[in-house]
Amino acid sequence: MKWRKLFRALHRDIGYVVAALTVAYAISGIAVNHIEDWNPNYKFQETAVDIGPLPTGSLAEMEQFVVGKLQLDPGQVRGHFQESQYDFRVFLTEGQEARVDVRDGRGLLKSLTTRAVFFELNSLHLNNLKGIWTWIADLFAVALLLLVFTGLFMMKGKRGLAGRGKWFVGAGLLVPITFVWYLYT
Repeated sequence: MKWRKLFRALHRDIGYVVAALTVAYAISGIAVNHIEDWNPNYKFQETAVDIGPLPTGSLAEMEQFVVGKLQLDPGQVRGHFQESQYDFRVFLTEGQEARVDVRDGRGLLKSLTTRAVFFELNSLHLNNLKGIWTWIADLFAVALLLLVFTGLFMMKGKRGLAGRGKWFVGAGLLVPITFVWYLYT
């Protein structure tokens, strides 16, 4: 039949179009699946700092000194706290902070940086971009459905869905059915 030839052509061409997005979603999916083991979007770093003794005076003046010496963005500052007589902390966005000893200015700067590639792929996969990307992601999902449909019906006979294909489809269905059954029993 001519429709099988059409399905093979559609399957091939749609596959070419969605190949890069499939790889991107697969990499992101693996990364997000292991989010409890590591943060796929961000790296936390601790850097030793030595800015010299902090000025005596108000806590606000101490904060200003730390921010200036460490060349931090004042817009990222969320507050400060003197934890003990010698331990001063400046809190920044995203859990970052500077912790220094008021006597000598030695301490740690905890900073956060994005992981190259993973951050961007996860933003696409999780649709953090919204807007037009939602439509692109929806088109990608429709393309995947077309790949499934054309893939199921492009072969005939023993190698098609009526032959060995039904066993592979059944095995594929068995995996989610087994996990759903396990979750709810």
